[in-house]
Amino acid sequence: MNVFFLPARPLWVPLLPCLIFLLAGSLAQAQTVQQLLDRADREPDPAQAVSLYTALLRAHPDVADAYYGRAVVLTKIGRFPEALRDANQALERTPTAVRALAQRAYIHVQLNDYDRAAADYRSAIRLSPQAEYYSGLSYCLTKHNRLDEAEQVAQQGIDLNRTSPYAYRNRGRARLHTGRTDLAIADFETSLRLQHAQPYRLYTDLGEAYEQKNMPEKALGCYQQALELNASYADARVRKTILEQQLNVGSSLPVATFSGRRVALVLGNSAYLPASAGGLGDLRGQPVNDARAMRQRLTELGFTVQISTDVSYEAMRQTMEQFYKQAQGADVALLFYAGHGIEYAQTNYLLPVDIRFGGKPVAVAQAGGRGVVPEQPTGQADNAGIRAISVATVLDRLQDQQPRFCIIIMDACRTAPAGIQAELRPGFSPVRVENRIDNCYVASATAWGATASNGPNQNGYYTEALLKFMRRGQRFDDILAHTRGEVEARTSQTGSKQSPEFTNRAIERIIL
Repeated sequence: MNVFFLPARPLWVPLLPCLIFLLAGSLAQAQTVQQLLDRADREPDPAQAVSLYTALLRAHPDVADAYYGRAVVLTKIGRFPEALRDANQALERTPTAVRALAQRAYIHVQLNDYDRAAADYRSAIRLSPQAEYYSGLSYCLTKHNRLDEAEQVAQQGIDLNRTSPYAYRNRGRARLHTGRTDLAIADFETSLRLQHAQPYRLYTDLGEAYEQKNMPEKALGCYQQALELNASYADARVRKTILEQQLNVGSSLPVATFSGRRVALVLGNSAYLPASAGGLGDLRGQPVNDARAMRQRLTELGFTVQISTDVSYEAMRQTMEQFYKQAQGADVALLFYAGHGIEYAQTNYLLPVDIRFGGKPVAVAQAGGRGVVPEQPTGQADNAGIRAISVATVLDRLQDQQPRFCIIIMDACRTAPAGIQAELRPGFSPVRVENRIDNCYVASATAWGATASNGPNQNGYYTEALLKFMRRGQRFDDILAHTRGEVEARTSQTGSKQSPEFTNRAIERIIL
């Protein structure tokens, strides 16, 4: 007798209806999330779009695309700190999301944090080379005076897309600042022809180029075209006004006196860690002395003064953030810094007392071929070794607070660091002011690329001279000119002449 055995019934068979139900529910939920996301993405009203993304994230807090979408909308309406938080959230969930990296880079640019912006653009390029990412990186490099690298990177963007206007403008800016004026003009004109979204910036660039070529009338025409397109564009207005004043011998700029709000931040760093930078040199406590003396003088001149001495990197950042808030809408916002300053890869930094320079920097790679960008050297601020404060970021952040006058005074670059990497140089590279307000001064204790000396007395040569001339009723540009003469005369007697520099980009003259 044949006996047949039926196969045992699989254990999962009774569960099949449940599995089908759960799968259908998951698909329905996924469809619902995508529908909500699509609706938020299509919403033309920014406030309503933010509300839709927020509702979606409240129900589904791990949807990276919702954080990204909300970051884009918040960026468009100028809520940059909130946009940055959302971009960070999106990247925490999907670290290789190229568009989120690029969006975060753009937000960093709007926050004037060019180091972090450059790092994000580099990451985006490695994942997906696109012309706009190269263009953004080139812009950041130019802001930090890394002009050869900026031109090289912009060229890679042009090689990827010869119809995009932005890489042409950024290549032109790098060429302009290295004195290749005719090439810069050709790039600016190409960018205009390709319909750059902000042509007033290009007309201002062209005006600056024609000034370099000693063609003032043509420069004035370009500045006028910029202002006809955007009457509030400060850089064109300031350049046009100063050039007109230079051409009209005997005319003078209006003089401003103040009864309004004056705020100042005074920083003095003397007590650097012994291991800092391989030996930053003994400052004998002079920067702290300078800071205290300057606080007293500014208080006498009617400033509300905040002072911090021997501050760490984190304390310095927090102090700066507090000062930016205080500077908003002030008549005069003044930053005085005494301590070490240094140039790294053509970028100027103010150094906190806990500064440490990381491992051996890698050589900057030659960018050849698509998708290849110069490597980020160790030691770049906030990325590896150096944790320091970028002068370019401070200048732009302070102007963004829209004070009537922005003044930055740096008694820095006092000694040449010993035994440190070749990329780290004493002295500052030239500080270029792009006006976001009508009146801006940047002053340094010594010429670009040079070092300053400690003074024989309690204060440094530069601060001692400033204190001598910084009196009520004095014009500020006269104070800076007299200070330069005093420092040159005194240091010439020591055999090591020190020549302070200042950039006056103001269309009013301030009387303290």
